[in-house]
Formats: sequence, C-alpha cells, structure tokens
Amino acid sequence: MNNKVLHYILALVSLVYGQDLVAQDLLTLLDKEPIVQPEFALSTFKGNRLSLGHSVETRKKGALEFTFMSRYWNTTQENSNSFIADRVSTRLGADYAITDRFTTGVGFGLSNGIVDGYAKYRILRQGINNNGSPIGITGLQTATYRSKSFNNIEERDDFFQKTAFTTQLLIARKITQDFSLQLSPTFVYRSSSRNINDDNTQFAVGFGGRYKVAHHVSIVSEYYYVANELESIETFGAFALGVNWSVRHILLQFSMTNNPTFTEDSFITQTRKNFNFRDGNFFFGFNATYFLQL
Repeated sequence: MNNKVLHYILALVSLVYGQDLVAQDLLTLLDKEPIVQPEFALSTFKGNRLSLGHSVETRKKGALEFTFMSRYWNTTQENSNSFIADRVSTRLGADYAITDRFTTGVGFGLSNGIVDGYAKYRILRQGINNNGSPIGITGLQTATYRSKSFNNIEERDDFFQKTAFTTQLLIARKITQDFSLQLSPTFVYRSSSRNINDDNTQFAVGFGGRYKVAHHVSIVSEYYYVANELESIETFGAFALGVNWSVRHILLQFSMTNNPTFTEDSFITQTRKNFNFRDGNFFFGFNATYFLQL
C-alpha cells in the first residue's frame, strides 16, 4: 500500500515538474521572439515652422501652441532716429493638434491686418533602421484674408477678392540625428492681382535645412525659388538664416532674412528685397512659441 502511494506521489510530482519545464521553455521562446513595432523618426525639425515657412512636423494630439512672430528693420531715410529699428511687423497665432497627424492654426498680423489660417496633415512618416518610408511627407493648405486695402487696380470690395491660398507638399528626411533637409513644392493662388500683367497663380519650390549644434540649439536656413515671378514689381527669392533655441515648453527662433511678412503667399512670391545688410534690405526676425499638452 505504501509503495502504491509513493508511486502516485512520484507520478504527480513528475507531471507538475514537467509542465513547469514546458511552460518555462515556452516563455523562453516568447522572450526570444522579436516584437515588431513601427518606429518613426522623431523631431525631424524642432517646431511647426522651420524659420519662414512650415516644417513637416505636426504636434502630438492635444498640443496647444501660442506664437509671437516679429520682424525688425531700418529704412533708407536719413532722418530715421527710431530706437533699435525704424519699423516692426508682428503676428500673433495659435495652433492646435487635433490628432497626432492633423494640426491646424490661425493668426493675425497686427501691423498689416492680415488674418491667416492653415491646416496640415502628416501623410507619411519617415521610418528608421531601414524600416518604413525613407522620407516624411506632410500636406499643407493655408488661406489669408487682407482686412486692410492696398493700392491695387484690380481689387474689389467683396470678401473673396481679398483672399489668397497656398498649397504645399512638405517632403523631408532626417539624414542623421543632427541633420535634416526639406523640399517644399508650392502653389500660390491670389484672388486679385496687383497689376493686370501679373498672374493670379504662381509656382515655387522651397529648400530648408536644420543642423543641431548643441542639445538645445540648432542652425536653420530656408530659401524659396519662384518659377514665374510677378511682372509688375521686381522680386527676389525669400531667404532666412537663423538659430533655434528650445527650452522646455518654449522655442525661441532668431533669424536674418530679406522679408518682413509671415504668410506664404506674401514672403514666397512677393519678397522685394535682396538679402544684404544695407538699410532697408536686412530684416531681423524673432519668434517665440509656447506649447503645452492638454
């Protein structure tokens, strides 16, 4: 009788121990099995804007940004005695990320009365480690309304004649952890022209880059080439060279540029100054962005 009981106990122990070994083997195999997760390049650029124009970036869902943008410059008048700068233009804006891929925003120019809005959607995200797309693509649509009139032989009083629209495809690649490039094919449509000889539609392409020189500091630059320039006025390609400095929830941008405006339909196609340091041609830009996660 004792032998039978002993056999039963040994058999039960063997069964339990054997199941435990099998379970351990299965767990070991599962631990060794690679977990495939989509990985994407982060922070191709630091903010929504590169310097003048938009970057490929969209914020995380629920992110709210408040922006202050400004340009300072001197005039060619000999009797100008203003402190620091003769003229200044400013824009206040707010941006909100509805989803991780969709961001929208509005702004108002305090000096020129231009109201602007935009929406951009992250179409494609750049993968890493040879996994996924080699580039990131974002579609951007902007609209502007000029609340103040300007001398224009074709301008009318109706609302639509004071509007302009810009469509861009922002194509970027984060080449290394410190270096990123962006290409921006652009289409601009203005509902009214300054001159009968000017086209209402213009095509341009933007080139931008960012190089990270320190943990919170990056050098950025932008240039726009316009394929069909305006006939009524002499224009130049918009250019900017600057430094971005990020501190927690604040992004500060300092730039040298040849344009005092902030909306794409203006600075891309209507830059009237060549980039140099002579009075009236050099503009100092300062942007401050504060963002928080709701």
